[in-house]
Amino acid sequence: MLRPTPLLKLLLALAATSATAAEPAIRNLNLRGLAIGSTTTLAFDGDDLTTTPKLLLPFAGQAELKPGNTDKKAEFAVTPAADVPPGYYQLRLVTDGGASLPVIVGVDKLPQLPFGKTVESLPAALHGTASGSGIQETTFTGKAGQKLIAEVEAQRIGSKLRPVVHLIGPERRQIGWSWPAPALFGDTRLEATLPADGTYTLTIHDLEYAAPNPSFFRLKLGQWSYVDHVFPSGVAKGQTQVLELIGAATTKLELPGQAAIGVLPLDWPQEGLWSGPRPFVTVSSTAETIEQATPAPPTGQELPAGLVAVSGRLAAPFEEDRYRVPVVPGSKLKLEVLAERTGSPLDVALIVRNDKGAPLARGEDSPGTIDPVLEYAVPADVNSVTIGVADALGRGGPRGAYRLLIDPQSPGETRSDFLLITAIQRIAIPDGGRMLVPILAERRGYAEPIDLSAARLPAGVKLDNVTIPAGADGTLLTITRGEEPAEATIAALAGKTSTGDERTVAIKDHPLARLQPWLASEIAFAPTSLKATDYAIDWGDLAADAALVPTAKLTLPVKLVRPDENTAVRLTLVTSQIEPLNNNRPDPARTLRLEKAVEIAPKMATGEAVVLVPAELASPVYDLSLQAEFLSADKKTVLATSFAPVRRMEVRRQVLLTLEGGPKFEATLDPKAGATVTIAGKLERREGFTGDVTLALTGPAAVTATIPPIKADASDFTLTLKVPANQPVGEIPLKLAGTFVPDPKQANVRVKTLDLDFTLVLEASAN
Repeated sequence: MLRPTPLLKLLLALAATSATAAEPAIRNLNLRGLAIGSTTTLAFDGDDLTTTPKLLLPFAGQAELKPGNTDKKAEFAVTPAADVPPGYYQLRLVTDGGASLPVIVGVDKLPQLPFGKTVESLPAALHGTASGSGIQETTFTGKAGQKLIAEVEAQRIGSKLRPVVHLIGPERRQIGWSWPAPALFGDTRLEATLPADGTYTLTIHDLEYAAPNPSFFRLKLGQWSYVDHVFPSGVAKGQTQVLELIGAATTKLELPGQAAIGVLPLDWPQEGLWSGPRPFVTVSSTAETIEQATPAPPTGQELPAGLVAVSGRLAAPFEEDRYRVPVVPGSKLKLEVLAERTGSPLDVALIVRNDKGAPLARGEDSPGTIDPVLEYAVPADVNSVTIGVADALGRGGPRGAYRLLIDPQSPGETRSDFLLITAIQRIAIPDGGRMLVPILAERRGYAEPIDLSAARLPAGVKLDNVTIPAGADGTLLTITRGEEPAEATIAALAGKTSTGDERTVAIKDHPLARLQPWLASEIAFAPTSLKATDYAIDWGDLAADAALVPTAKLTLPVKLVRPDENTAVRLTLVTSQIEPLNNNRPDPARTLRLEKAVEIAPKMATGEAVVLVPAELASPVYDLSLQAEFLSADKKTVLATSFAPVRRMEVRRQVLLTLEGGPKFEATLDPKAGATVTIAGKLERREGFTGDVTLALTGPAAVTATIPPIKADASDFTLTLKVPANQPVGEIPLKLAGTFVPDPKQANVRVKTLDLDFTLVLEASAN
């Protein structure tokens, strides 16, 4: 997965700035919920709200601005339409300065009330804050035998409160309590049957009596229906499937075959008062199967060969589900379980067993989750293994659902998949201006171009630089707007391959990415009143063929336009590079970066920024731009932000390697002597490099190579490979690469060439 890096932090900074510094900011909201078909008054506290903000609704409904607003406070009477599905939604305020970052609200048919000392009628949703060591308390009247649910939504809607709930009876004795549950993503739910008539007390506090800010909560009290999990959580494209909506009770839903791959929100059942996150299912291109109801043999339920997903349940304590999987000797088996990440209470352990049931490998927690990921190297003489799924704590039950992904990877085989992410949640575009949206591609075997598009763009807004080139990290998507009027809207970006395979662009680390993943693709587009011609940055005398040369410096000249020449301008480099990591930490030495901080002084109409090009660059091209922040006289306020036009620059390698007659080379394996293969190659030096090059081979340890160093006056070389007699016949993937010192004055800085992939095909001797 892509990790947070200084680059992504910069992108988040871009998300917080725009062509104007007056984007509205929401600090607090009185109620974190809305009642479907009813009117609720929402009071926003914040900054730069102006006196005439608009509330950008993500659903059908009305939002009427109430009188008496200030730049710090705005009230709206909000009425969601009667057919709005219950679930979580994101609200944003919009002004002439742009759109705010979103706040999350729960939407259902419960009355929305401020938290108070007494609740007159149930069910209801109560909204309050439990800050620091504070304890919030309310009372209600209950009847003997009455069933009650007390559920706190906090972590799921953006709060940092770790909620604990206590239910106290009429005699001041505790009836029950609950604390944060992983299956509720850190929130809590208490269910009880009231023992007697009388007044009951319910209290809420932080788990450690030290609630960080913000510590708001939404307490739902009474009786309603909810869905915690969908089984199966994944279905194959085009497959009709009966789904189970698992909650207080289990409801079945027939899902017709779906044509599109991705996350599909499900319709709520017609009957019942529903509340909570909206259920969904993943539609995949993978073969999907379900655990058999009948007992499987000791070796496990038979699964087909190839990429497959199986949905199952650990219904009883200490149960272990087993699946027999055909494998290719010498291949790798990647195993992954989705359980905790989809709301299951399981802490799954994966066990790889042989046909006799003996364990061969085990995997449990993986980074960021208690769900396991395990890679198993299949021995040379093994044709099948048994995969066991168990709970690490021996638990089980009707909610103990999981989805097991089995991905066999034969030597030389790669999957063709990708993910697209951005850190931008809002885009504010001035009249005639531009905004950049860095879109990064996490490639999982797919190396071809990806074309981007947008749904629900405002009028007059266009996309440029929409293609992520083959093998590239990403693109700086350019959003431009004409001078015609435009309305704010919520849009989504997507990327598509030449074969029609499509992925939605997701917002990095979005808080609802697991609960309602489609909300992680919402981006607010908002026009601003600022004229782009007032504040602008453009390239100076930058050569049309400017390129990135490893270890070299690139000078970027710029020219500026601003209404006040006494304004200083701060420059920041923006690129499409995914910043490399070293020991899971960002590695500046391998990152495109400015040589030093750049600030253009007042009255200066031109300037320059120097880019340091690292020795290693994985992509063939990168997009570059400079962000200009126009500062107030005291340099504490950003008056406006503008971006230079995106320049796509190729990486010019100083050394290129080629092999004559490749990329496949055949050899006959002698049963006694093995094989010796001689391959001729050529080295080409570029960009002024004239030094020595050292070559190295990567591949199976049994394959050795004799490669003499290539001196400065030579370009031809010979690669001699030796293969032992016991090497299995077939294809052997190999890589050849070179390293060199581009600058003799910096002998410790070495540059590596691109890997040259080729294949040695071994055939058995006829004798």
